[in-house]
Amino acid sequence: MIGNVTSSYDRNTASSGTPLDAVVFDELMTSFAPFEANPQLLVGVSGGADSMALALLTHDWCQARGGRVVAVTVDHGLRKAAADEARWVANELARYGIEHITRVWQGPKPTGAVQEKARQARYRIFDDLMCDTGIFHLLIAHHANDQRETIAMRQERGATALGQAGMSARRYLRNGRLLRPLLGIPKTDLIATLIKRGQPWIEDPSNIDNTYERVRVRKALGARPASDFENGQRAAIRLAEEQQIGRLLVAAVTLNSNGVAIIDPKVLLAARGLADTAIHALGQVVRTIGGAAYMPARDKLHGAIDRLAKDNTARISLGGCVLHGRKGMVCVYREFGRMAQDAVALDTESCAKSVRVRFDNRFEWQADAAAVSAQSGLWIGPLGLCDVFHTKSFRSALREIAPFIGNLPRAALASMPALYDKEGLLSVGGLEVSELSDVLSAAGCERPLGRGQIASGGSWQFAPQVPLWESGFKSSPKPDNLLA
Repeated sequence: MIGNVTSSYDRNTASSGTPLDAVVFDELMTSFAPFEANPQLLVGVSGGADSMALALLTHDWCQARGGRVVAVTVDHGLRKAAADEARWVANELARYGIEHITRVWQGPKPTGAVQEKARQARYRIFDDLMCDTGIFHLLIAHHANDQRETIAMRQERGATALGQAGMSARRYLRNGRLLRPLLGIPKTDLIATLIKRGQPWIEDPSNIDNTYERVRVRKALGARPASDFENGQRAAIRLAEEQQIGRLLVAAVTLNSNGVAIIDPKVLLAARGLADTAIHALGQVVRTIGGAAYMPARDKLHGAIDRLAKDNTARISLGGCVLHGRKGMVCVYREFGRMAQDAVALDTESCAKSVRVRFDNRFEWQADAAAVSAQSGLWIGPLGLCDVFHTKSFRSALREIAPFIGNLPRAALASMPALYDKEGLLSVGGLEVSELSDVLSAAGCERPLGRGQIASGGSWQFAPQVPLWESGFKSSPKPDNLLA
């Protein structure tokens, strides 16, 4: 049963808004160019006024360019009405010819920090859908009122200047871009847009539940969004700081396919005087290498930088990673002791087309189902669980055949992901299978099947929850991999 469906809202509030038209929305979208000649976009739609307005505006924009919109509703399973609401959204959007997909958040639900964990789950679902559909752009309906609330909450927590600049209009997930075209638009304008079209929307009861911090902040702030000046000033601060962080990452960091980052400490420490640039840059590296959603706390990052400045051989545990100073560099790798030590068994029989497994929230192993269907007993775990890894002959051969990887700290190697069967090691993330084959042979072990190709028909990809792309940085030293 659908409750709280409305087209009336507060007419006095709505009357103060200005409906968005195609010209205004095109100006908003222009800042995210370029798009494909016939753009395809995903739009997150909960059924609320904000996301319904975004879906309709985006549909018109894509139709005018020969493209299409796919609306996505995530049923978190937290309210009984959620499934009915998803069906309502699908039926409403069908009237405009908008394709709609519902995804359900599976698994046990949290008892604390519910909104935050639901948001993280929602973005994971969106990200996976971008991979499945091949659509690179995801639009989210955060608006000026949301931005004001976010800034107020971050100010209360003592965030850095970058944090207090609010949400970024553009960020990167593993499989594409997340875009927020409405960040400068007040909610009243979005409501006015729907009223002009005669389109109802859903009022989520959680939006007035004082249990949640955002609701309490919203009520304290009132309905007035930040002024255009405030929005413009904060956007300029964020843009300038992100550009500085991006330049520092490009100059100081090499990100490798085995999930290890190498930092030039001289370049990083030289940036200590640039506000919080060095802190944010290091924080983003740690977040990416650790597969986390957020950076470590500012004071811990500041302490780590100070310690590296005093001791170039320091070994620091931070954010599920190790910062290891050695040989004139800082090696950042996943902390083996913070990883799940249980092996992940692969289901190679029930998948129709492909097998895709995430490991440690940082790596993906993917294979064609037909290529691995006959292989049972495959499992994934860290390389440190493998007996042969602990032999001197294996590590000696690794240093000779794959010098960069072989010369990394032993603890860094232990955290690399590996594919096993009952006979032993088949492949290692970041290491060519032909190299692994030679290493095992030199160490007196049998080589994995598939010399010269990926063992078991699969491939590894370093795919952390938040890539370094968010600061305009993808990988180094290849300049064609830098994302402007």
